[in-house]
Amino acid sequence: MPKTSHVVVLATKRRALPLRLLQKSSDLRITVIVDQGHTHAFGPSVTVQEIATVRDPGLVLETVSELSRKDPVDRIVSPVELAVPSAGYVRSTLGIPGDSYDMSLAFSNKFIMKQRLAAAGLPTAAFRQVMKVDDVPDAAAHTGWPCVSKPVFGGGCMGVTVLDSPEDHVRLVSGPTGDEIRNSTIPLIVEQFIEMDHEYHCDAVVRDGKVVFAAPSRYFSPILGQIDTFSGSYLLPQDHEDFTAVTELNAEVVRALGLTDGVTHLELFKTGSGFVVGEIACRPGGGGITEAVQRHHGVDLWDAFWEASLGRAPDIAPRSPEGILATVMLPTRPGTITQLSTEAELAACPGVVAVKMSMSVGDVVPPDLTSATTTGLVFFTARDEAEMDRRLNELSDAYVLEVGV
Repeated sequence: MPKTSHVVVLATKRRALPLRLLQKSSDLRITVIVDQGHTHAFGPSVTVQEIATVRDPGLVLETVSELSRKDPVDRIVSPVELAVPSAGYVRSTLGIPGDSYDMSLAFSNKFIMKQRLAAAGLPTAAFRQVMKVDDVPDAAAHTGWPCVSKPVFGGGCMGVTVLDSPEDHVRLVSGPTGDEIRNSTIPLIVEQFIEMDHEYHCDAVVRDGKVVFAAPSRYFSPILGQIDTFSGSYLLPQDHEDFTAVTELNAEVVRALGLTDGVTHLELFKTGSGFVVGEIACRPGGGGITEAVQRHHGVDLWDAFWEASLGRAPDIAPRSPEGILATVMLPTRPGTITQLSTEAELAACPGVVAVKMSMSVGDVVPPDLTSATTTGLVFFTARDEAEMDRRLNELSDAYVLEVGV
């Protein structure tokens, strides 16, 4: 890539690429196209252009085309899930290198993703696509009740609903959000609800179509519906009984969807009859996952993602330490925070190696919580799963959160 390359980064109000990656790229001309009303600071050397939404492929294409009239765009980087289709559409339309529109849909459209995984013979939940929420019961007649309904585009458990019966569906569409759901133009995917023993994720780096690094992790408990609780996960040691199964399935999923270069975040479930593939994204995972992988394995997933997005080979040198590193997302509740543990108080708990609080007393927690909403992150080490459980309980006992109306 020429030293004077022009790179466009797509960002939303919720999340952006780490600023350190933009700061280290003094050899690039960077334009960030971002949703209106963003609060991110990108630095003085970065040009920022606001548009209504980066989720609109046509609007992003119009914006990038206008930019290219004065300074041709060489690469497009999409670190946010909701902008992946827009990035792929613009690349394919303008002939810009990187993941094509077809590839982007395989990693962002849940229905297309499941179609391709099923065609490759990989284990997935039964699924159907519907155009409107009123058609969910017809799809559930094929997948079975209970089922999970969610938009084909989305992330972070946004719009995900578990329905136990047709009566649950009636309550959903007749409830306070019924009109909003009915008016949505985004199709829905309806899936069989999976009764699982454990939920896992695997975070990987892909180079020339091969997985060159994979870090499998197990969630403390299934994340769907985990709001006011201690959620998070722990990196599996190589001698864990599920380490090989998870990494091999991760490689099969990457191969089935055809990714050439990038970083992936896979979700999968373990049931009594084996593993089931949930979803995979072509960007680093959230919720402290990237920091945990860097602390434990010495691999910077954001740096690998950035380099791969620019067509460069990521420079990684993984290590395989003994023991477990766990990442805890501290629970929160809607309201004004009146009392909250400090970093120093939580850092005093056994095994804790780092605490990063993101909220403080006086902050107002909004009512629309997601699985990613947290007052802070805690990282701790343990020799094995038994010790990890004890340390998680000790952290839970030490944590204090009070909220008022």
